[in-house]
Amino acid sequence: MPESAHTIHSQALQNERPLWVRPPRDPASAQHLTIFLDAELYRGHVGVDAVLATLGERLADSWFVFVSMHSVEVRARECPCHPPFAQFVVGELLPWLEEHFPALKHARHRMLVGLSYTGLAASFIALEHPGVFQKVISQSGSYWWNNCWLVEQFDRLPTPIPTAFHLDVGSRETQENVQHAIGVLQVVSQIDGVQRFRDTLLRRGHAVEFTEFDGHHDAAEWKKSLPSALTWALPRS
Repeated sequence: MPESAHTIHSQALQNERPLWVRPPRDPASAQHLTIFLDAELYRGHVGVDAVLATLGERLADSWFVFVSMHSVEVRARECPCHPPFAQFVVGELLPWLEEHFPALKHARHRMLVGLSYTGLAASFIALEHPGVFQKVISQSGSYWWNNCWLVEQFDRLPTPIPTAFHLDVGSRETQENVQHAIGVLQVVSQIDGVQRFRDTLLRRGHAVEFTEFDGHHDAAEWKKSLPSALTWALPRS
């Protein structure tokens, strides 16, 4: 079954966007679902197709779904800890996938993958809907957002949510006091935000894998670190 392209409408977000579904080697038995946010960045810049082709059967059999950002402007609104976006992913996207691909109902091990703003979004969705996603891969996640607001929310949890996290960030992602847009000031650096999130997760009892690569906030670096993250997330039994 080849990869297929679709369009999904969201009531929660009041818009629609493309998505691409790549079936597993054996749809009838595959137990994993891997959802990539930021489809355009992963497919067009990171080179996820080449990464998956190289890893091949070293990964557990998985459905791969790539969700469009819609647009740069919409991404900036929807991905920084936006409850309607979490509702779209859990309350609309997952049911849509199961309706259109019934065999996907067997995939009980779900994972979210994101980078920068969508790395933040993936972690927020896991917090908003505990237990829906068992693993999150967050590449250079923007945990600096709103003075590390999401880090504080995880720090207030009475018990850890049932999600394991794979975090990476570049050692050169050190820029501070960056004005991204009106009202959006990045006070702490990307690496500081990710390290704060890592430390909070560990303190609260979450399972965490952390990688610090020698590089900047750059798609070429994420392509290098993605294989080990996927191998962690989709180990062959």
